Amino acid sequence: MNPSISLLNLPLSVEAHSQFLDLQELFSNHTFTDEFDCWNYIWGSSEFSCQKAYEHLKGFSGAPPIFGWIWKSSCQPKHKIFFWLLIQDRISSRDLLRRKQMPLPCYNCVLCNSGVCETVVHLFLECPFAKECWGLIGLTVTSSSCPLQRFQNSDW
Repeated sequence: MNPSISLLNLPLSVEAHSQFLDLQELFSNHTFTDEFDCWNYIWGSSEFSCQKAYEHLKGFSGAPPIFGWIWKSSCQPKHKIFFWLLIQDRISSRDLLRRKQMPLPCYNCVLCNSGVCETVVHLFLECPFAKECWGLIGLTVTSSSCPLQRFQNSDW
């Protein structure tokens, strides 16, 4: 070997040399053929799809059924958006404003004056004023642990 070329090669570390020998052993036991390789993507097809690649990268999780009920309902779009925001806890209740570091003199519910923090669950389900409003349209609020399952109507 030309001595000037050997100056350009860096010596392998012990670990790299060990890995090189392992790789050499793997290839020595493999028989190569002239057949074409068949590649499949992780979704099981040999055809590439941007949509399937994107779904695989971002992960797919189905939306809860309540979102489908909201968007398929025949109410006005502004009501759909309001209920969508309500379910996602994005209505500007005093609790949300507190979590966003907005200073207010008091974060308690102003409808019932009971000293309870005005959360979305309290404002729409637990407040005596809200229970009275729901009662006027024939709904009763139960003490279920999941706020979305609190509504019960005998007509449903």
